[in-house]
Amino acid sequence: MKVKKLLSLIFVAVIALGLASCDKCNKNPKPSTEAPTYTYKGYTSGLGNNWNPHTWETNADQGILSYLSKGFVDLSIKDSKKGEYQWVYEMATDVKDVTASHQSDLTKYGSQLPEGKTLEEVTDGYVYEIVLNPKAKWENGIAITADDYIYSMQMLLNSKMKNYRANLYVNGESALAGALGYYNSESPIYTDLLERVPGYLQEDPTVNAAGQLVFSEGGQEYVLYTSFVNPVLFFGSDTLKDLYAAGYASLFCVPFTGDVSQFGENLPEWLKKVVSEESGEVSYLTDVYKKYSSQANAYGYIPVTAELFADLKAVAANCGDTNPLAWNEFMLFISGKGEKVEWDTVGLYKVDEYTIRYVLSTYEARDYFLTSLTDTWLVYGPYYEKGFDTTGELLTTNYGTSLDTTMSYGPYRLSVLQEGKQIVFVQNENWYGYTKKEDGTLYSETNFLVDGEHVQQYMTTKVVIDVMSDEAARQAFLSGALDEWAPSSSELSDYTLSEKLYRVDETYTMSFFFNTDLEALKSMDSSKGNKNSVVLSNVDFRKAFSLAIDRANWVLATAGYKPTYSLMNDLYYYNIYEDPTSTYRSTEQAMQAIVNLYGVEYGEGKTYKTLEEAYKSITGFNISEAKALMARACEQLVADGLYKKGENIVINVAYAKGAIQSDDNKQIALMNQYLNKALEGSGFGQITLQPVGNLSNRYAAVPAGEYAIGYGAWGGAAFYPFRNFQVYFDTDQYDVNEIACWNPATEKLTLTVNGEEVTMTYKDWGNSMVGTGKYASADFETKLAITAALEEDFLGKYYRIPLAATTTCSLLSYKVAYYTEDYNIMYDFGGFRLLKYEFSDAAWESYVAKHGNNISYK
Repeated sequence: MKVKKLLSLIFVAVIALGLASCDKCNKNPKPSTEAPTYTYKGYTSGLGNNWNPHTWETNADQGILSYLSKGFVDLSIKDSKKGEYQWVYEMATDVKDVTASHQSDLTKYGSQLPEGKTLEEVTDGYVYEIVLNPKAKWENGIAITADDYIYSMQMLLNSKMKNYRANLYVNGESALAGALGYYNSESPIYTDLLERVPGYLQEDPTVNAAGQLVFSEGGQEYVLYTSFVNPVLFFGSDTLKDLYAAGYASLFCVPFTGDVSQFGENLPEWLKKVVSEESGEVSYLTDVYKKYSSQANAYGYIPVTAELFADLKAVAANCGDTNPLAWNEFMLFISGKGEKVEWDTVGLYKVDEYTIRYVLSTYEARDYFLTSLTDTWLVYGPYYEKGFDTTGELLTTNYGTSLDTTMSYGPYRLSVLQEGKQIVFVQNENWYGYTKKEDGTLYSETNFLVDGEHVQQYMTTKVVIDVMSDEAARQAFLSGALDEWAPSSSELSDYTLSEKLYRVDETYTMSFFFNTDLEALKSMDSSKGNKNSVVLSNVDFRKAFSLAIDRANWVLATAGYKPTYSLMNDLYYYNIYEDPTSTYRSTEQAMQAIVNLYGVEYGEGKTYKTLEEAYKSITGFNISEAKALMARACEQLVADGLYKKGENIVINVAYAKGAIQSDDNKQIALMNQYLNKALEGSGFGQITLQPVGNLSNRYAAVPAGEYAIGYGAWGGAAFYPFRNFQVYFDTDQYDVNEIACWNPATEKLTLTVNGEEVTMTYKDWGNSMVGTGKYASADFETKLAITAALEEDFLGKYYRIPLAATTTCSLLSYKVAYYTEDYNIMYDFGGFRLLKYEFSDAAWESYVAKHGNNISYK
């Protein structure tokens, strides 16, 4: 839901919006005897249909839930000028680490102690006491107490329900001690196949009479299952469903090899027709997620048939896994039935009417535990049980699916719900944060200081979200009927200079990544439509390629991206909770790495006096050096017999999973312009990069030798820069995009760490600062030095060329303003909590009418 993404009520980084000063706006409405109202009007392409905190699935679902609930804690602004955040209490009034005085709870509930430590040595990070807000009430005025939290968790973990969101509490960093056993109580236990067969089944499984794949052990036959909604080993902690929803649907579209004519004119929803832009050839893809989801049993597991088995093999290939036995990692089997487990074995218990204790399964530092408390698991018992349905194999409830099955405890309550059309939220008068003024309106101020004072919060009196297309939203926004709009990349150029356009940096860095394997390049030249792509095997050519790019100019053809020349941008923090200014990119080590890479000098007698000045001077563009390198590359390639002087170069670029758009063509045209400028006088002929779209997985296609260049991004994990290089080096955990260039699992690197020369494989270096790695417990200075050295070394290979950091771009109406215009990853622009209004509803209506229902944002 776009309005949720734009105006988040919970701890989620939202799309950047804000309000610049609007001197041209008339802000002097006529006096009115009625209390002013402030309605926020948003839009979405589709409403959520399940905001039960135990089972919600989509962003649209979560968006609705965010208006109706509050977490135990939240993050907000402390000092907007300094960019300082603070934890603030909501449904809790305090969260205390009481591990030292309750060590016995670790034994009672079965917590896992850190390796090498005894119970007596564990004094923090396991037992947290949550003091509840005694003012919290349901929207009907009934008080919320410790019993509500205990009951709600019992329902969430109920083994007869198998609630989707139970995974947050039975697995992961914030798992409750004893929760997994209770969740599996008297229910079938699905076990990963490789737990029973650690060396992989070498032969394909057999098929039983029911058409299901089975394997046999000890004279017993086991049916094999897979799951799209529960984790399987192949995807680690992610689920196929999560990945599908996160924009990776193309990975799960595999070639359809059957007879399409059997479907006649009406193709099934899961069958996708694809027409080649080059040849016009028609082919078909099976959407694995859509085809097989309905075959899942009540627990979310799908019996594997021969047809699904073949498609899972194709999915593995799409993901770049070349192991022919990778299918093993998708498989599970029923290993038994869970024993009956009582609630008193779960580490969540009531201390008094307004206090509960939460016992973790494994260690978690307080700040990270607080992050898990930015939501609660609360449900309203009477509605929850009224909605029970016992007709299926599992117990279900319709809680949180309609107006009549919803009970709020947040700042807003559900007022109107028209399925497929509109949803409306109004203020919840029983929310603890409101006071009622003499005129009957509800008013709220922060109970914490923002920039040294208490400020108004939740000024919005009503939220209206309509379902509409992007084009309808554009028209509504420009006519004053919407308060938000996200222009498409093609529309963005019209608003580049708008005072109402707001960009938010993301962690993703768009890059070109290469296949530099000489034999693969020769093959692509002979059979894949390339000509002389062998030039990419030369490191001078690739370095010149990078230096030829005018990134500041190139990003003007993107959807608001920002030029970059490093792997990690300014959003990566190494100690965010203790030091909110601790960005990796601003450290001396990180700046020195990039200064070294680009050969910029600084110091006495130099153009740049300081490291910071030298670093800030870097643009990644140096046409004179690019020309010199191109000439040297040409000379070497000719000498090696790989290139004939003066010949043209044509290289297909794996550019997009969808069709090539006009912006894509503009970007490639600029690249060709930059490169050909660098090639002038070098001995090379002209170069032509050709973008290719509609690719199911361009990340796998490049190392597979289908394309010599790919265009894509890595990002995420903003608070974990020390594990960033796993995606480039760890061939076990990740499908390394550059794997055709080298083998980081065997190639070694020597670094000097704290005065000692240390040699490890790149893979080991990538894992050295996390988990059980050699430097996992090292201080920040050591980790920063290692990370920076890895970044400099890897970038210097030019297997990957950073181009731009992605951004989200949106327009906000003149009606509203964020608290601050300076985005911060911890609190965005102040969020919906601190959203301000420049106009009341009546004043805005008058303003829009005065301007003929045509508001200009250009």
